[in-house]
Amino acid sequence: MKKFFFERECRTATSECYTILRRETALGRIDLHFTDTVVHSTLSITENITAEEIQDLVDAIDEELINSIGVSKQELIVHVHQ
Repeated sequence: MKKFFFERECRTATSECYTILRRETALGRIDLHFTDTVVHSTLSITENITAEEIQDLVDAIDEELINSIGVSKQELIVHVHQ
């Protein structure tokens, strides 16, 4: 069973924004900005979650959002705010 779910809020040619959900509870938001070689992201968490859960969330973002849209990346940079 998936631990996190993502609902797209908006999409442009070089960026996407998602609400992050766990079950039916909103945990925060991820803003992704794509360049030729790097994906820059801002992860804003509004709930208290552990550092391990944050790492699980970053892994899910990389697997489900970055890889699924076919962006060729060499690096994912994540700025986390909690």
